[in-house]
Amino acid sequence: MDVHPVVVVGLGAMGSAACASLAARGAPVIGLDRFSPPHDMGSTHGGSRVIRRAYFEHPDYVPLLRRAFRGWNELESRTGLACFHRVGVLLIGGAESDVLRGSRQSADRYDIPVRHLDPDALAVAFPQFSLPETMYGLLEPGAGFLVPENGVQGHLEIARRYGADLRYGTRVLGLEADDQGGVVRIENGEIRAARIVVTVGAWVDHLLPSLRSRVEFAPQLKHIVWFLPRDVAACSAGRMPAWVMDDGGACGDGLYYGVPAWPGQIGPAGVKVGFHGPGAPVDPDNGDRGPDAAVVTRFERDVHGFLPDVLDGPSAAATCLYTMSPDRHFVIDRLPGSSAVVFAAGFSGHGYKFAPVVGELLADLALQGHSNIEAGFLSLDRFSAGTGSAV
Repeated sequence: MDVHPVVVVGLGAMGSAACASLAARGAPVIGLDRFSPPHDMGSTHGGSRVIRRAYFEHPDYVPLLRRAFRGWNELESRTGLACFHRVGVLLIGGAESDVLRGSRQSADRYDIPVRHLDPDALAVAFPQFSLPETMYGLLEPGAGFLVPENGVQGHLEIARRYGADLRYGTRVLGLEADDQGGVVRIENGEIRAARIVVTVGAWVDHLLPSLRSRVEFAPQLKHIVWFLPRDVAACSAGRMPAWVMDDGGACGDGLYYGVPAWPGQIGPAGVKVGFHGPGAPVDPDNGDRGPDAAVVTRFERDVHGFLPDVLDGPSAAATCLYTMSPDRHFVIDRLPGSSAVVFAAGFSGHGYKFAPVVGELLADLALQGHSNIEAGFLSLDRFSAGTGSAV
């Protein structure tokens, strides 16, 4: 049986970007997905994802974000697809907000243009929000949101241009590998490969069970809800930026975020709202994936509390999957004991924006065994010997 140079399993955000990077370098690559991407069965759908550089999660992400910004610009120019809408991102929080403090730290360290808004300036600049007088803002004008469906489509288009063999509707049943290569088992046979890249999101434990001895990933079901604008102008791109709300826990353990209505919107119309925080555990192959009416009702109550006069009630709702790592940071590495396998997992609800640079990293690891891109803080080693995390 022939041995293929590289097989990529999973063609969502990271797998499609990895295929594009590998194929563009001249590597013969086979890409496999059990569905037909872009699709709504995993984490890469919903019409929009917030992208920003003043990153409160950790300043070490900022160099990766700079590279990702360039990658999105390049993808747009090469495909003509609108992937990146620069509507700005507004972060809102109290004086002690970890979100604002972390974002300021990243902005200061890397000289990211931002605008600081005291409570009076915040109320004047964005009157559609009804906020306590103790709330401050940080606006990053060069940030905005991405269209995930277009991003996946664009990366797969680039991969095809360079000869990638993309096989949809192909379910991977398992794989075996060592340091020299491996075998990917599919429903109607198997594929031998010198290198295997695994980017399967919530299915990572199913496909790479040996990882559980080092780190456990937790798939969670998350809701997204769309609200039709009562005041169309106030809720549209140009007047409303994408936003993230740190209310100090008033609405629960997490952060509400939103994306304005925009021309040519993919998916339901209106303002999209999500909640970035702990979700309900879910088996991606079993259970009800439909929206929970009680959760949608909670969204309506909470969102109307800080956007009281510009939105009507919920018009649509959907769910997607988070795959949480223990420390909520990504894991990108080679599989212990099977270095022919490279994987990326645990993006914990904030990974999509990094897809172009993650694709580069995965291609580097698959073809060279290492990368010159500084991302060691995302390696599996941080979970060794009970250290928890080095991030």
